[in-house]
Amino acid sequence: MQFINLLARAFASGTGAAIASGAVASREGVNNGSSAVAPINAVAHCVWPAEAMLDERASVRLTGTGAFIHWGASVFWGLLFESLRGRRASTGAIVRAAGITAATAYVVDYHVVPERVTPGFEAHVPPRSFVPIYAALGAGLALVALATKRR
Repeated sequence: MQFINLLARAFASGTGAAIASGAVASREGVNNGSSAVAPINAVAHCVWPAEAMLDERASVRLTGTGAFIHWGASVFWGLLFESLRGRRASTGAIVRAAGITAATAYVVDYHVVPERVTPGFEAHVPPRSFVPIYAALGAGLALVALATKRR
């Protein structure tokens, strides 16, 4: 029962993180000369390596797959976040857990896993864009937790 509760909270916070970080990745893509969907398409490179990093058009195949993978990864990071913060965490503990999770996600995504399973954002945004993208991931995690926090 506790795991089901943890999973439900991770689905919620991970979804918030996916929306926030996906929106910022899209903005960073546009700010750096790509389309808004190009960074999301690039996430699908683990499935379609030849085309996902290059295609800047919206499509169910690449954009849909990329968004789904991005959401799934965000829910995975939501599990870490929810485990770190606990059920009745203070506002400070929530923000701290979100920061730790976002930093861990960046390190794992770009310095631990093989290139084949990196997020792929790097195809359309420079490394300096990772700061706002991962900050948005942390903010999305924290905002959902704060919004659903029991008083």
